[in-house]
Amino acid sequence: MTTALPILRTDDVEHEQASHVAGLSNLAALHADGIVPGGWWHREGDRIECDLCPRRCVMKDGDRGFCFVRQNLGGQMMLTTYGRSTGFCIDPIEKKPLNHFLPGTSVLSFGTAGCNLGCKFCQNWDISKSRETERLSQRALPDEVARAALEMGCASVAYTYNDPVIWAEYAIDTALACKELGIKSVAVTAGYITPEARGAFYQFMDAANVDLKAFTEEFYYRTTLSHLQPVLDTLRWLKHETNVWFEITNLVIPQANDELEEFRQMSDWILEAVGDEVPLHFSAFHPDFRMLDRPRTPHETLITARDIAMKAGLKYVYVGNVDDATRQSTYCSNCKKLLIERNWYELGEYALNRDRCRHCGTHIAGVFATRPGNWGRKRQPVDMKQFHSPDRDRPLVLPERPLRPSDANVAGTLRVPSPVASAPISAAGSPTADGTRSVPATIAKPTAAPPGTITVQIPKTAPNLSPTQRQILFATAAELVRAAAEGRAPETSAFDRSGMRLNIVSGTFVSLKRRGRLRSCCGSFGQAMQLNQCLREAANRTATNDPRFPKVSVSELPHLDLDVWLLFAPEQVTERGLDRINAVTIGKHGLQIIRGQQRGLLLPGVATDNGWDSEEFLNQVCVKAGLTPTAWKSDDTVLFRFEGDVIHGPMSSAGQMSVSVPSRPLLTAAEFEQLTNFARQSVFSLLAGMTPLYFCPGVPDADVHGVAVMITQPGTNFWLSVSRLSAKDKSPLQTTLFTQCETLAKALAGRNLSLDQLRVDILALDDTAMHGTVAEPDSKGIDSATRGVLITERNKHGFVFDRTLSPEQLVRDASQLAQVIAPEWSQLFSLRALCSCDRFTVEMTPKPAAGADVRPAAVAGKFYPGDAAGVAAELDRMLGKGETERVKVCAAMVPHAGWRFSGKLAADVLKRIELPRTVIVLGPKHTPNGLDWAVAPHRVWSFPGGQLESDPELARALAAAIPGLQLDAAAHQQEHGIEVELPIIHRLAPQTKVVGVCVSGATLQRCEDFARGLASVLENFLDPPLLLISSDMNHYASDAETRRLDTLALAEFDRLNEDALFETCQSNHISMCGLVPAVIVMKTLKKLGRLNRSIEVGYATSAEASGDTTRCVGYAGRLLV
Repeated sequence: MTTALPILRTDDVEHEQASHVAGLSNLAALHADGIVPGGWWHREGDRIECDLCPRRCVMKDGDRGFCFVRQNLGGQMMLTTYGRSTGFCIDPIEKKPLNHFLPGTSVLSFGTAGCNLGCKFCQNWDISKSRETERLSQRALPDEVARAALEMGCASVAYTYNDPVIWAEYAIDTALACKELGIKSVAVTAGYITPEARGAFYQFMDAANVDLKAFTEEFYYRTTLSHLQPVLDTLRWLKHETNVWFEITNLVIPQANDELEEFRQMSDWILEAVGDEVPLHFSAFHPDFRMLDRPRTPHETLITARDIAMKAGLKYVYVGNVDDATRQSTYCSNCKKLLIERNWYELGEYALNRDRCRHCGTHIAGVFATRPGNWGRKRQPVDMKQFHSPDRDRPLVLPERPLRPSDANVAGTLRVPSPVASAPISAAGSPTADGTRSVPATIAKPTAAPPGTITVQIPKTAPNLSPTQRQILFATAAELVRAAAEGRAPETSAFDRSGMRLNIVSGTFVSLKRRGRLRSCCGSFGQAMQLNQCLREAANRTATNDPRFPKVSVSELPHLDLDVWLLFAPEQVTERGLDRINAVTIGKHGLQIIRGQQRGLLLPGVATDNGWDSEEFLNQVCVKAGLTPTAWKSDDTVLFRFEGDVIHGPMSSAGQMSVSVPSRPLLTAAEFEQLTNFARQSVFSLLAGMTPLYFCPGVPDADVHGVAVMITQPGTNFWLSVSRLSAKDKSPLQTTLFTQCETLAKALAGRNLSLDQLRVDILALDDTAMHGTVAEPDSKGIDSATRGVLITERNKHGFVFDRTLSPEQLVRDASQLAQVIAPEWSQLFSLRALCSCDRFTVEMTPKPAAGADVRPAAVAGKFYPGDAAGVAAELDRMLGKGETERVKVCAAMVPHAGWRFSGKLAADVLKRIELPRTVIVLGPKHTPNGLDWAVAPHRVWSFPGGQLESDPELARALAAAIPGLQLDAAAHQQEHGIEVELPIIHRLAPQTKVVGVCVSGATLQRCEDFARGLASVLENFLDPPLLLISSDMNHYASDAETRRLDTLALAEFDRLNEDALFETCQSNHISMCGLVPAVIVMKTLKKLGRLNRSIEVGYATSAEASGDTTRCVGYAGRLLV
């Protein structure tokens, strides 16, 4: 018999839907702890059965379902996570992934706890496997989510991370709130839902990505603890019964669901069941959660899967989680031309007219706007507290339109529709990567305001504040920062009485620095706004939500300096090109630059702090926006200048406007002792084959920056440890801890150790503070009894907690663990530590990978042809038919872009050289994989149509002689800078051996050290190897600007002045990727007395091949004799 609920009736789907549409659902019945009555259930005796997902869990009173978030309370189904969400972040829509739904736009993503599947490979495990909803500290009611999406400029909201099916009531209400504001809704789901619930749930969704995890029942049953058929039923139903746009994702896991026959069966089913126009994404697996014993998915497997699906007849098949712009882009199914170019989540060329191919007019399936978005790859966390409103009737603040060129020179007013004189005036706009919420200054023409509006002047001068008011304003900003850091309400009565609350400014920024180094800075700019509102928001976000930095720790506050900036006189710079330099006055103006959705802002003080002139200030604001440094010269960039009044002083000088709240401990001593015992018992239970507890009852599951477990055998040198650590990102304490215990138990299995002789210690870290760099440390605030030290240098990390050491000694030990080689680049942090022992260290550094004897081709089919015949044909084209006189040289420089762009120039260089028995190719490191300085350990390089031998003995000699250089296959696994030259060398000299070296950034001193070691090896050769510099020149400026910048760099190269080359590239922002290899080679040849002159072979830009003169890369060929 069906039970009637206050909200939903499971025997009446139409009534279910109507209740949601009428907005009756859940807010009226919402408990303070996020519990609301749920739908889709019926009684079974003294229990209830869930009808929402195919598990159909049967629960007695108090029981939770498999998903954990649906619970029988008092004989009724309750959803326990309504409005209790986490992970709020603005993503590119392509990350969901949805490639045919409003491409390039931003989407506000969020999820809750729990999941109705049990995937061992879950890649959102910190959310979906959390068993403690208290840690989901962000309140986010449906209208607040919709408000956030609107004010942050998002086109859609995605219900993701865990499956929204299990929190359907919350998702539906949020979708309804979004619909009222014109925001689209996207479900990212496994499709595991019952027929009874499908209609109500998907009625309110505009798009979906359905995760088809495999195409065998065995995989679903054993790996996800679910079944395949309900997912297939959902996909077929979506296609034939709804208008929801959907795409399919298949996560390819090695040795689990990567059989070629399975790909064929899946593709055939998709074609038959949902048609050839539903996009399919094959995504790479990265080890996570409980499936840490599988390698990441080989790129070649994804390519093969895509080829199978395309051959089956599917039109739109993509690969994901790998660097493969060619196979992430969209092509017309008719004329085969490129329609949407994608590099990860960033769009390039776009050749659609709405939903039609611009080349041939073919209809392209999907949902497309008039023009694409330009959100790019950015990931912007969102603090939902700024959208909370105790007054639920507060009117929405709608985003202002961008300034039009026709408005640029009109001094005027901002019209604010307002039913009352005290209506709020708010800054709106999209958040940028630097923590600002900025929009271009919106200046309306001075026409008569319509009835019902008030007129607010955009301030042209600084606010007229008395010395006392300035002091109160500074003290209030300090109090707002301190209160946000302490997690309490601020005391602002002095400010409220001062008469400044309603002062109008064009923006406010709050900036924190430590010994002159930026700690955090956020604010708003672009409209007339009330000082009270924007000061509060700027201070709160500076303390808690600057996306570049960790939240400010209370322990840092006494050591920080505070700047409060009041901005005024915004105006568009009407000058063009180089005339913009004279339009900027250092010390007076701040800048904002905009191109599409890319924007950057720098305050007036930034230029004076760094000693920049006007031109460099313009360069740097472009860098801030993610543009090329000289983009300000282009007419398609909009430039604004503004002025600012700053109030500056130490935080400690502001005084206390309220009583500070003591920092709350992560856990009490008793709770931490209980958690330590839980970890110990979990390891021992797992080793003994017993069923462990998965959660330590009575201990909160807080978010932490680090968790580590260490097992030792006292009296011996035996130890094992596993850790997860980040200065900024957080993980759930208990879930992470248990996963680490599982990992250690597996490592201990079969070691025949006596369990009673083992000691288990744990470490938990929170409350990150920043202390500068290893080169310029500031150890104030580091209490060795309660805090440990973390040092990070690129992908290397070292952490030390030791109660007996001084802060300086902690920095020393952590530097050694992190293998610091560039102290000026090494960031220094401290974290509050709970530790069960007196000393705990963590070393997280890449370890050299031996690799296979044969290094397979990684970029064939992308940078050059993927088959032997294609390679041979291209080599014929690039090398030509005539013989070229070959000369002996000691070094050369060749480009390494795709053969289409630079292959001819690379071949022109190499065919002029009398290639010796050995070539050492030195190129930049383009990928994050492996070590920063790595020589390839392989015996053979393989590529379509041939192989070249390496020289392992020489590689080992180089690693022994050059400080910091190691044998490492991982660094070369996906590297293209060496590989693209190999087929050319093979055609010219198939017996030549090639040793490959890739290096990341370095100082001139490190280049000097490298050159000294390299010269010591080469001086012993009678027939010295050729040193081949693999490098492109400047990247992604216009053709004219690329040529200008490259001329500057090549002038120093041809003068054989490597130090000047380095300085020229640095000071002019010339992105010559092989700069370090070039400097190293020239320094080496000088030490050997073999560098006499440079011979120009040629120069080109990518525009010569692509025809695109707006975004080019330069290529140069040189011989060094």
